[in-house]
Amino acid sequence: MVTNARPRGRPRKDEEPAPAEEALEAALHSFATHGFNGVSVRTLSRELGVSHNLLHQRFGSKEGIWRAAVDHGFGGIVAAILAADDESVPPLERLHAFVRTFVRFSAEHPELLRLINIEGSQPGERLDYITEKFIAPVIARFLPLRDELLERGEIRPVPPEMIYYIITSGGGAMFASRELTERLFGETSVSATRSDEYAESFADFLIDALRP
Repeated sequence: MVTNARPRGRPRKDEEPAPAEEALEAALHSFATHGFNGVSVRTLSRELGVSHNLLHQRFGSKEGIWRAAVDHGFGGIVAAILAADDESVPPLERLHAFVRTFVRFSAEHPELLRLINIEGSQPGERLDYITEKFIAPVIARFLPLRDELLERGEIRPVPPEMIYYIITSGGGAMFASRELTERLFGETSVSATRSDEYAESFADFLIDALRP
């Protein structure tokens, strides 16, 4: 006779496996809303309905949770951008696809812009981690594309840092500041069903603005 059979029903908190994707999504949202110092592992575990020890066992520390959440979020947007980059198409089409993909992903994941706005306001290891692992490689990939378009006379000599902030902040700000956008322009302005339309319109707008 089996004497150690597990009882039926919902497992006890301490027995539940750490919810990987759910935990990372919740952590990313919390860090993007309250900042690193405003988030505690105990608060996060309470929001997820799991034990405090489970998150420590899976991620090791609050720093470990932060890095895993950043890898999950920023890794996703980098993967989407690289997957959409077709080097066989004309340079201007490549730039359009890059902008469209970035803006669409940012619209669907506004916590990424919120988080980089928080971490970008002061130097430190967390900012270094995001920039060196995710942002710098993407810039290094597309900066030669900007230079090629400039040499071909297809865009104006706009500084790369200006293009960067127009795309990153301009393309995602209305979704990152959802409450403000809804107050000013109504709920439909940031509807999830509009992300594709908005991304396409923004990419068209930027390309037209860069043309000579």
